[in-house]
Amino acid sequence: MQGIEPRTVIEACFDPNGVASLERVYRVATAVGLRDQPVRLAILRLAAAGVLRQEGHVRKGRLVLTDAGRLRSDTDVRLVAFAAAQDAGRMPWNGLWRLYTFSAPEPRRAERDSLHTALTRLGSAALTPGVYVSPHDLLPELIQATSAETVGSYLIIAEATRLTGPGFTDPESTAERLWPAAETIAAYKPLADLLSGDVLNASTELVATALRLAEAFTQALEHDPLLPLELRSDPWPPVRLRHDFREAWAAIRSRTPDLSLFRTFKLE
Repeated sequence: MQGIEPRTVIEACFDPNGVASLERVYRVATAVGLRDQPVRLAILRLAAAGVLRQEGHVRKGRLVLTDAGRLRSDTDVRLVAFAAAQDAGRMPWNGLWRLYTFSAPEPRRAERDSLHTALTRLGSAALTPGVYVSPHDLLPELIQATSAETVGSYLIIAEATRLTGPGFTDPESTAERLWPAAETIAAYKPLADLLSGDVLNASTELVATALRLAEAFTQALEHDPLLPLELRSDPWPPVRLRHDFREAWAAIRSRTPDLSLFRTFKLE
């Protein structure tokens, strides 16, 4: 079985205040068979990327999420909650396509790049060069990911009830052309493989099981644009897999109520 990434262990150990003790990080890493050196390297990479900072040394120190790290973590929490609400039928599509485009002068390249990164991460698709489309209203998340000033200065948004082009003439074919179903379903295969076994009765420790499930679920969501279910086939396989994940996660919580991993997946 594929090993757990050091980054997964680190991210799992942050509390709701964005703090993780190094003692806890290394203890969890040891429990899932990771040596100290890969964990230290992962911490250095995350610090260099501006996601966290380390205070103190060795196991007596702690990791603290930076503003950028907190922003990404908070976005992940909202993404998981949105997926659950959509699966439960509480987020019906209103039939509107949102088109996003922006232009910024070269001295403002950082703002331009931040908009591109945010639109891509939020699941929009490139309709033509420089024009992105989504069935969702991404404005609140774009403001969170960049800034109100950046959005107000450079982003143009339009809404349309009809979107057609070469190879797509209705909402379903548009979704398939821009967000192929096969690619999304393939992103869930590692999670499906884990859930297809008797995951909760495996010989591995529950903490390792929890981390493997969380890693597979997170990777799947990162590649899922979470289109409205009206735009996907019925039944849509990822809905069942997300339901099965939530049941497995709740079962792990019930068996280890003191396991405080991944506030992202606090599903109550």
